[in-house]
Parts: sequence; structure tokens; C-alpha cells
Amino acid sequence: MEPDIFDYLTSDVEDIQWEKGPLAQISKDNELVAYKHHGFWKSMDSLRDKKELEFLWNQTNAPWKIW
Repeated sequence: MEPDIFDYLTSDVEDIQWEKGPLAQISKDNELVAYKHHGFWKSMDSLRDKKELEFLWNQTNAPWKIW
């Protein structure tokens, strides 16, 4: 993110709902851009995701691992 992101944040940073607050306004301001990534990507939003990624790592099957 660019430093200008802070212009979209309130003092209650811990309570921000990104999709309903800053991202919505950034989109309205035509400042939202995306990059198409063609490599491996997996979210780690839950304990289940973390365990899946750790399993891949421990099985030496992690696409992001540099040998």
C-alpha cells in the first residue's frame, strides 16, 4: 500500500472493516488497483489454513519454499 492509505484510516484502526470502510472509499475515489498474480497463493485466515500451509511446508511440498 502507498502511504496515502493513512488518509483513509480513522483513529480506531483496530475496529476498521476494510471492505465497508477504507476500501469502499478508495474504490469510489478510483484509487483501487490490483495485480494479477500467476503463482501460488493461499490465504491464511483461519487455524485450518495455517495447518494446511504448515503441512505443505513440512512435507517439502511448499511452492513458495526456496531450496
